[in-house]
Amino acid sequence: MKVLMIGGTGYLGYFSVWELVRRGHQVIAMGLPPGPEPGYLPDEVALVLKNIDDLSDEDVLKLIDGCDAVVYGGGADGRNSFEPPAIAGYRQANVEPIRRLIPLMQQVGSKRLVILGSYYTALDRTFPLLRIAQQHPYVTSRLEQNQVAFELAGEDVAVAILELPYIFGAAPNRGTLWGFYIQQVQEQEVVSVPAGGTACVTARQVGAAVAAACDRITGRKHYAIVEDNLTYEQIYGLFADALQLKRTFEIVPLEKMLISARQQAQQMQSAAKVGGYDPVGMAQMQATLLFLDPMPAIEALEYSRDDLAQAIRDTVEATLKH
Repeated sequence: MKVLMIGGTGYLGYFSVWELVRRGHQVIAMGLPPGPEPGYLPDEVALVLKNIDDLSDEDVLKLIDGCDAVVYGGGADGRNSFEPPAIAGYRQANVEPIRRLIPLMQQVGSKRLVILGSYYTALDRTFPLLRIAQQHPYVTSRLEQNQVAFELAGEDVAVAILELPYIFGAAPNRGTLWGFYIQQVQEQEVVSVPAGGTACVTARQVGAAVAAACDRITGRKHYAIVEDNLTYEQIYGLFADALQLKRTFEIVPLEKMLISARQQAQQMQSAAKVGGYDPVGMAQMQATLLFLDPMPAIEALEYSRDDLAQAIRDTVEATLKH
């Protein structure tokens, strides 16, 4: 099978590309320049160091011609900010690329599309009373991305949305996004943590799920990719263990979190910028146990269970090193 991985030179691209090659697939890894260091990806992987959004339709057709599957790992996540209304920026980043890509895939007969999505769309289905999509423009864009993908794909293209939660693990010579949290544990003997919890997964499992989806998906499906569910206190505790530090954890009451969240919202409003998450709504989510069942995706895609604690140790080591 020939697979185009958009975002193939990034963090999740590393794990996905290596797993695809391990399974015997021919892979094109597309990412932004500059390219990765030699040896970061297998030698046989073809590199395309361009932004797909900057390519003409004709150039995209040439790129995907002959590809049995396309993995889309691009777009904007919840850390981005846009001028109001933020949903317009998120639609341009997350929805429009899929609206453009699928008809081009249909033209050349590419049959499978795997989208690296967000676990917040799974939460929106599982916890409707939280009204997650209505509060957070990033989540709204992801739901619209899913809807557009399913509607445009028809019977021609199978679509798998991999809904990814907190991800732990380390790629070679790369830092992680967990530096702020690890610094808290390093500097505070009593660490304040939210009362809630979240689903978690390892980067290796994401790579395995991507490859499995390329191999076997049919129809149009969501898969919540989860190894385990942890409270924030447990996550911070594993950070402390990895740092070999003894720490005490203090649960922050929601009322206190909301004070800080409202202040943050006012600051963003003054700066005429809107982020992907509403600070008040995020505080409410962090005070809630937002857990998901790992088994449906594990059974459907048959990826292995993994050592989440070891992945967190790898995360801490890479964060400190890079």
